[in-house]
Amino acid sequence: MKIGILGSGPVGLTLGKGLIQTGHHVTIGTRNPSRESLQQWIKRQGKQAAAGTFRQAAEFGELIIICTSWIGTKKAIEAAGIWNFKHKPVVDVTNPLDGKGPDEHGRLTFVIGHNNSAGEQIQAWLPPDASVVKALSCIGHQHMLQPNFKDGSPTMFIAGNNSEAKQLVINLLHEFGWNDIADMGTIEMSRSIEPLSILWTAYGYLNDSSGHAFKLLRE
Repeated sequence: MKIGILGSGPVGLTLGKGLIQTGHHVTIGTRNPSRESLQQWIKRQGKQAAAGTFRQAAEFGELIIICTSWIGTKKAIEAAGIWNFKHKPVVDVTNPLDGKGPDEHGRLTFVIGHNNSAGEQIQAWLPPDASVVKALSCIGHQHMLQPNFKDGSPTMFIAGNNSEAKQLVINLLHEFGWNDIADMGTIEMSRSIEPLSILWTAYGYLNDSSGHAFKLLRE
């Protein structure tokens, strides 16, 4: 599959590497595609990788992944061209953070209240026939691929309105090594999934750890 990734930070490059390793073709969309470090990353990944503008990545992708910082997400979508999202599945990996990082207690701060979420907002910004699926927002990039923990297999929580788009994302998550995926329902459930990133970060801050994840236990 051809996949466009909006965002060239650690999350975007981690997911890009994983997608290439599982046979997909990736274009990383960014404000500065000629950046030397990004070009070196492209060279290491081989011919299945490319870098371009946000618009070039969105045009390229049969599926689009959004992993920009929240404060730049709307501008990235606009730069990508709203029309380039029509009839496409869109994976939202963002969290609506204020960009200031954790406070002295390790707590992050969201800029969206309890009656909205990044997933819902992105769905609203895009054409109605774009199918946003919330995924991969409740774990650090270090463990997005092959998430193996000594205490077992973690759970990835997803949400979205389109069942076909969710199944496509579930298939990609399986390729990444996620064995346990919990479909939490419509995109409004992003309001409950996204705050897990606050818990994940706070635990990491207090315990000097990035090696932790969430698990849904079933009787």
